[in-house]
Amino acid sequence: MKTAVLVPTRVEGSTWHQLTTWFSSKSSWFGADGSAGVFHLLLQHVWISAISLAITIGIGIPLATTLTRWRVGGVVATSIANAARSVPIVGVMLLLAIGPIGIGTEPAVIALVIFALPPIVTNTFTGIREVDTETTRAAVGMGMTRFQVLRRVELPLAIPLIATGIRLAAAQVWATATIAAIIGSGGLGQLVTVGYATQYYGEVYGGVLIIAVTAVGLDMSLARVQRGVRRRYGAALPAS
Repeated sequence: MKTAVLVPTRVEGSTWHQLTTWFSSKSSWFGADGSAGVFHLLLQHVWISAISLAITIGIGIPLATTLTRWRVGGVVATSIANAARSVPIVGVMLLLAIGPIGIGTEPAVIALVIFALPPIVTNTFTGIREVDTETTRAAVGMGMTRFQVLRRVELPLAIPLIATGIRLAAAQVWATATIAAIIGSGGLGQLVTVGYATQYYGEVYGGVLIIAVTAVGLDMSLARVQRGVRRRYGAALPAS
């Protein structure tokens, strides 16, 4: 995915004047003269965040599920979570960008996946491990195989905690994806980096406001989905 370059028109005056001028400018939102507007950068941000979260879910849930079958799975899950949390996200992005991958979307996605793994792995692992033993024994007594117990009993009962992990990971990815602009991946963070580079602080603060509002909106939407999931799966085991 190519990253368009946003080159703002310099506006003199106070920061407040720059901010209001930037917000009221059509080119700020839709772009002009080959530059990228807010809506274009928002789509880039959504794409980077969505693909990173999808990959994380695809890795994290199967990994956590596998770890629940190991006697030392809890230690491994905790180690993975702690290691991923301690990784300096900016350093990983820069290391990947100056390496064979180069600048762009790919190093940002890899770094975001590493950063988003802990909440999904730990919540999925905890959710499955906390399923009542008597429930799983009853399922085995009904003739279910281990895979059937996992698919029809453990995972459905763990869904509320898994949903919490996904919500946390999504919020982290969305917020952290703004940093990815420093390696040319695009997204809303480019408003801040370009504005700072050109000393157009109206764009800097405008970008910060947009990032904050979209992050809050995303978290509120995910919280609503999470409450629905808890109502659906929290009270009783769904029919297979």
